[in-house]
Amino acid sequence: MTTKQERSDIFKSFQTQIKKSTSFDEGKAALLKLRQEFTIIYDDIFDTITPDDFCQMPIKTDKTIAYYFYHLNRIEDITSNMLILGKEQLFFTEGFNKNLNAPIITTGNELPRDELIGFSKALDINKLREYVETVMTNTNEIIKNINFEISKTKVSAERKAEVIKSNSVSTDENAFWLIDYWCEKTYAGLMLMPFSRHQMMHIDACLRIIDKIK
Repeated sequence: MTTKQERSDIFKSFQTQIKKSTSFDEGKAALLKLRQEFTIIYDDIFDTITPDDFCQMPIKTDKTIAYYFYHLNRIEDITSNMLILGKEQLFFTEGFNKNLNAPIITTGNELPRDELIGFSKALDINKLREYVETVMTNTNEIIKNINFEISKTKVSAERKAEVIKSNSVSTDENAFWLIDYWCEKTYAGLMLMPFSRHQMMHIDACLRIIDKIK
């Protein structure tokens, strides 16, 4: 497993390289390498901590591991499929809206802190792992198929409207801002956030939680 600094260095390389057509493919390779590191961390966490550990919230500034895993992959599922591909989310097409046992279909940004432990305990951790793996694989394939010209495409108004219609983002003020935030971006911008920086930020929080509870 790479260190936090090593992951940051890979991210910086990717961030610089995707800005130019001559280095775009190298940037994609760096992003896929970074995402492989995320997969290694996800697998290590799923393999080594208990179901109870997924629901603990020992740090005032962080949430729970179960929440972060759900939140990260709901956002990536929405943005990769609805905004880039113009397709339905895996959450619905693969039945995770039913078998994950989540009490919500949204990103979870709207959940108050005092509800996070209960929310986390409700999730089926085995299905959460399946959802993480399914979303990660799907997004990686999307990244592989993006070229420099496509990366400059801006999210269309029609696809923005479809996200709003899907009710996948809460109308709560703590969540609804996400739609404008995503839809102001190009596909390259989505590769930066949420496909890399967002994952990196919250995975680091999960590692802090594990350090605290162990």
